[in-house]
Amino acid sequence: MSDYQGKRFRSSQIPDPSKPADSRAPQQGRASSPQHARAPRPVVPTGQRRQRQNTPAAYRPSAYSTAKSPQRTTPPARKDSAGHVQQPRKKRRSIFPILLIIVGIGLIVAAAAIYINAQIGYKQASDSYAKIEKQYVSDKDGSGIPVVDFDALAQTNPEIVGWIYVPDTTINYPVVQANNNSKYLNTLFDGTSNASGAIFLDCDDTAPGMVDQQTTIYGHHMNDGSMFSPFADFGDADTFNGHRIVYVFTPTANYQLTTFSIVHCAADDPLAQTAFASEQERQAYVQDKVDRSVVTVAGLPSAADMKHTFAFSTCDNLASNGRWVLFAYESGSTAAASSVVADDSNINPEDVATVSEAAKE
Repeated sequence: MSDYQGKRFRSSQIPDPSKPADSRAPQQGRASSPQHARAPRPVVPTGQRRQRQNTPAAYRPSAYSTAKSPQRTTPPARKDSAGHVQQPRKKRRSIFPILLIIVGIGLIVAAAAIYINAQIGYKQASDSYAKIEKQYVSDKDGSGIPVVDFDALAQTNPEIVGWIYVPDTTINYPVVQANNNSKYLNTLFDGTSNASGAIFLDCDDTAPGMVDQQTTIYGHHMNDGSMFSPFADFGDADTFNGHRIVYVFTPTANYQLTTFSIVHCAADDPLAQTAFASEQERQAYVQDKVDRSVVTVAGLPSAADMKHTFAFSTCDNLASNGRWVLFAYESGSTAAASSVVADDSNINPEDVATVSEAAKE
């Protein structure tokens, strides 16, 4: 034992546990307060200790750290009339919100699929017609007027009858003619199945076309602005007056046309008429289109002077399923004066077609 420890505790000061408490000598330095025997500490039973722990938290010094949340009590089980215990029913969740979510996701997926499919179709048609234009059309004289190689086009599609071009628009397409007005609603010029279809001459027009007193040509109104979509904007006076010239080329002649009317009508309006019973009937037909025009056009020649007219029809893409029909008259051509069919031997008064299924999307 070190000297320091020896100074504080001496062997005589260490109590002997074998001796009674009374016989123990008082410790030095504490004579003023004699030592008394300490009563033994009672042992608390385990159950009482747990009872102390269950004392409300508010009465314990460590209330902030040992407070317990109240325990949930299970409702008593109910019994039916036969005395059988019935378990409490769990509250069922409604599946209606889940069904709405599933339906909503389905609609979104369907709309996305339709949109993607439409974009693929637009791209396919655009690439097809761009390829045709690059291969078979040139601008040899630098005037901007297309020069078309019809012999080469006929190798790709023998039903080619012409080419239509409207300056400052997207309209620059081959024109075909079939024995019905349904084939080219969903068939491209190269024969590919596509919703854009092709620009086509009415099947009732005299083959190879562009020689009747009234020539009717159809084209779709596509949402990407292709085919005859620009004609649907000609109901605006500024747009109409800014695009008065239309070119139609054929293997035998080229025609420069001047627009004189834009009519918005129902799908079953009898506008496609190739021949007339008399000259007076033809003039009445032309004057009717002038009177019904959405845009008032000044400085027009008389109906008698507009000998050879064209009608270009497309859908309006509205719920009414109507049609926009642009009318133009021949203002110049390389065709012979006798090329327009006007003799009575080719006139059929009942030959009046309608602008209906031929221009549907």
